[in-house]
Amino acid sequence: MVELLVLVNGLPGSGKSTLGRALARTMDAQLLAKDTVKEILANCLDNTAELPALGGIAMDTIWALAQSLSGTVIVDSWWFRPRDLDFARSGIRRTGASRAVEIWCEVPAATARTRYASRRRDPAVYSDAQRLVKDWDTWAAHAAPLRLTATLMVDTSGPVDCTRLAERLRIAAGPPSTGQVPPTADLRSSGTGDGPGAAAVRATRDRPVH
Repeated sequence: MVELLVLVNGLPGSGKSTLGRALARTMDAQLLAKDTVKEILANCLDNTAELPALGGIAMDTIWALAQSLSGTVIVDSWWFRPRDLDFARSGIRRTGASRAVEIWCEVPAATARTRYASRRRDPAVYSDAQRLVKDWDTWAAHAAPLRLTATLMVDTSGPVDCTRLAERLRIAAGPPSTGQVPPTADLRSSGTGDGPGAAAVRATRDRPVH
């Protein structure tokens, strides 16, 4: 069973993948990255008409894989709260994780956009150019943490001290539990989950981790 589930969330270009890889090394954790799974699945397809559905399929695959893992599992994805909240809630529950924490990668939207626009990825798999035109302004205007669990705001505009961040994560997650992470209906209007370790996060959430 997953003992600690870490969601690495943020705008495209916010530094999720870089942080996820570094944090996985620091915490000796399993890393499940949506883009990696999506690319693997794309290589298995003969019919390119199925490519637009790969994002959802990749996340379903990640949640299924997480169920078979133990210890600390880090999931790297862009969850757009207005679109993905219910899907993320269901996925977290599916993992059976006893503790969960979300990391929100904080960078200025302009910085994230510049990084995102500079990517060179397979246009058959990623519709980055179209997303920049059609979706970016909406994403940037409404980007926010899911707040389904304890949440840490992390400044990813530069290097992050992952040793320090790992310790903050353990504090935020609270002590090890033998049960599953509580249902996420206990969210309050403040936007911060009141699950294990939430009090610790409330005390530090306005001080980004560098």
